[in-house]
Amino acid sequence: MEKYNTEITINLKGHGIVKPVATYGINNTVIDSINLKENNIFLNEDLPKGNHILFLEFYNKTNDTPDMAVEILSVLYEGYKLDRFKWANKYYPTYPQPWASQQKQPLPKFQTSATYLGWNGRIEFEFETPIYAWIHRLENLGWIYP
Repeated sequence: MEKYNTEITINLKGHGIVKPVATYGINNTVIDSINLKENNIFLNEDLPKGNHILFLEFYNKTNDTPDMAVEILSVLYEGYKLDRFKWANKYYPTYPQPWASQQKQPLPKFQTSATYLGWNGRIEFEFETPIYAWIHRLENLGWIYP
C-alpha cells in the first residue's frame, strides 16, 4: 500500500493560570499528550491515500479553572496556511454539570468552525492524502493530471 509523507502543524495557545492539557493524534491513534501555553504541534506521518481525521482533545478543565481554554491559531498542511484549514472542523464539547442540565434549550452535540475551545472536548479536522491533490481540489485550481 502506497503511503504519503504528510506534515501537519497546529499552532495553539493555552489560556488560564493552570495550563490546559490535550492529547492529539490521527485517525483515533493518540500520538502525544502536551501541556499548553503556546505550542506548535508538528506531525510527520506516513499515511495511506484517503480520508483522515486529525484530532485534539482538551480534557483537564474543571469548575476550579473557569478561565482555562485552548485557542487554535492556525493549521498548516505541508507548510500551506489557509484560514479554511483551521475553520473546517467539528468541535464536540463536553459540557459541565450542573450547567448543562440548567440550560433552557438542548445543547448542540457538536459545533462547527470552532477555534476557541472553552469546554473540555474533542476537535476534529478532516483532510485527505495526498495533501497537494486535496488542497488543489479545495482551492478549485483546475485539473490535476493523474
